Amino acid sequence: MKKILLALAAAGMTAGAFAEGYQVNNFSARQAGMANVGTAMKLGSESIYFNPAAAAFQESKFDISLGATGILSSVTASTLPTAANGYKSDLQETSDNKMSTPLHMYINYKPSKRWSVGLGFYTPDGSSMNWGSNWSGAHLIQEINLAAYTVQPTVSFKICDRLSIGAGLMITWGNFDLSRSLLSQATRQGLITRMLDPKITQLTAAIGSGALTGEELAQAQATLQMLQQGKGYLENTMDQSIVSAKLSGNANVAVGVNAGILWDINDQWSLAMSYRSRMNMKVDRGRAVMNIAPEAAALIEQLGQLSSNTQLIPALDKGTFHTELPLPTTVTWGVSYRPNAKWQMAVDLQWIGWSAYKDLNVAFNETELGIKDIYSVKNYSNTLSARFGAEYQALNWLTARAGIYFDESPVDSNYLNPETPSMTKIAYSLGASFRLARSLSLDLAYCYVSSADPERTGSYPIYGYSSGQLEEVFTRNYKLHAHVVSFGMRISF
Repeated sequence: MKKILLALAAAGMTAGAFAEGYQVNNFSARQAGMANVGTAMKLGSESIYFNPAAAAFQESKFDISLGATGILSSVTASTLPTAANGYKSDLQETSDNKMSTPLHMYINYKPSKRWSVGLGFYTPDGSSMNWGSNWSGAHLIQEINLAAYTVQPTVSFKICDRLSIGAGLMITWGNFDLSRSLLSQATRQGLITRMLDPKITQLTAAIGSGALTGEELAQAQATLQMLQQGKGYLENTMDQSIVSAKLSGNANVAVGVNAGILWDINDQWSLAMSYRSRMNMKVDRGRAVMNIAPEAAALIEQLGQLSSNTQLIPALDKGTFHTELPLPTTVTWGVSYRPNAKWQMAVDLQWIGWSAYKDLNVAFNETELGIKDIYSVKNYSNTLSARFGAEYQALNWLTARAGIYFDESPVDSNYLNPETPSMTKIAYSLGASFRLARSLSLDLAYCYVSSADPERTGSYPIYGYSSGQLEEVFTRNYKLHAHVVSFGMRISF
């Protein structure tokens, strides 16, 4: 079992975030066709995730579900229209995201009429975004990959024929990497206006005065030439990333609880609630790798000699860092309705405790290096998500599904960062199950995700690393869409 879980984790390294924030919404190919409803439905082993209480209603002794999802997403960021550009955006940039592949696996065993035990593996949270090395927001983010993996042992018990409870331990670990440019255009322009230009003016005047002779004159001329070349290099590379850092780390194992209750009011109606506790993913010893263009490295060294009190580039690769990221609490209420043997409809309303994500602070363990914390304000807010789905058993071997969901953004427009360009989303899904044999079914689903509004305007304040002063406010219009395809196999016996 351990080898299977490690193989699944390796294959699912690039989980995609298509719930809001960095929460993933792909836990079942069958339920993906119904917009991922399932809290008040009896889904066999898949109830391990959606509502552990429902697993006790499993009809077979064993139920196994395996599946994968492919997510192709695209986000576009454009500058705001102004009178100067004829009320048209003069810059539009699109992310180049690789396909994300969250996976799931569930096994549930029911030894008696009243109770069952099971084990699930899934990807509850993740994010994958690649804007490229030289886009206009590279100083905020170039690429990010975040993934969390959960193994959940679960027990379910039927208190009576129509009421059940269940709970599981969420044993979660993860990893991340983040790349960003360290010399923004504003920082480079500041180097030119506050450091290079004054020194160039000073040296030009000294050389022209005739007061310098011999070795002093030669040294001043060499320094002036170096400064002029450095200024030209910075001006000519404003649209390029000449210094970047990649931070990566593995999170410690965190443990949380997934619990639920299901009540069959009668043969047609069911009510349910599930709860997933907050977990904090902690990285104790992350690492950084620097990527510096040779010309930039030489210039930084020379400028450091001229201004020894200024740290132009932090020595991130000389130490290790620690940081912490919360995986939020979720509470889901669900209702399902079965008007006859062929139809089933369900609604889920989910509350997500995103207010736990106030900031992200990367602090270095080796204080003697003098590296300042890398601090980002997040200020997420709690949100609601609503889902509706229906399924119809058209034939003995064919079941069709459809659904729609609405997912509210937790991010304030004043802190909208291209790292996770969060937008309120609306998604439409279709799916089908094909019974290939008495105990074997194939599930397929397609979902189209887009922003609820045509685009969202957001800004993010950027502060200088050395000065701590506000350098710029990065403002863009964002829009997104994604194509999500899921497939799975279910076996029961």
